[in-house]
Amino acid sequence: MLCAATAVLAQNTPAPAAAPDEAPERLQEKAYVRKFSLGVSLNFTPFNLLPKQNLSEKITAATPVEINSAVDPKSNRTGLGFTAQVALGSKWAVAVAPVYRKVAFHGFLEKFEGVDNSATFLDERAKSSINEDTTARYLDIPVLLRHYNKARTESGPRWFFEVGPQMRMTSRVRMARDIVPPKGDRYQDSIPLPYKSNTLGFTAGIGGQFIDDFGIRAIPEVRFTRWLGRPFDSVHGKTRVNQVEVVLTFAF
Repeated sequence: MLCAATAVLAQNTPAPAAAPDEAPERLQEKAYVRKFSLGVSLNFTPFNLLPKQNLSEKITAATPVEINSAVDPKSNRTGLGFTAQVALGSKWAVAVAPVYRKVAFHGFLEKFEGVDNSATFLDERAKSSINEDTTARYLDIPVLLRHYNKARTESGPRWFFEVGPQMRMTSRVRMARDIVPPKGDRYQDSIPLPYKSNTLGFTAGIGGQFIDDFGIRAIPEVRFTRWLGRPFDSVHGKTRVNQVEVVLTFAF
């Protein structure tokens, strides 16, 4: 009877449920490059966005005008942004990395109007002296295709190459001018410089990705951008068209 009761209980006891298939979760946890990641980026440009320049411009008109200027950059070389990346397959990814930058530069201009008589030692032209302080904001938005040297699920550090277009959006242009005219009193105005709102460029770079014990990914990069235009392009200042930048991103 004891044996029979044991057999009946064994038959009535439900079989243990099969362990759920956790392979996708384990694969996701072990992925070194996540399917989607978001991080904070610090950006540094070794060279000022507007280089130091001595410029001259001559305007031929009924009354000729000549402007000589010295431009002194005061730009911040740092930028702050974020990086969002989506993995495409095993070794490819697309990253969007907007960067916010401040721009500032000072210009000293001497403006000559009229015609100088070369037969005399004196300059008969009317001379004005102008001090200019200009500030602006850049929002740089690169869209980069990345190729890693390792698959997403392989452990360890990895390197990647990246390439893609970049758009620079210029806004909040402000200028304060102090003018000493040929005759009359000194005065100030705030007429902003002409500028280009949107500038297109192309970017290429190389970077690496490293992970710590807490799962934080450090991503250092070096990028080169060739801009196809200049937001500022006059005797008052010319934006650099070849840009080198060092980027450090902490992604999660």
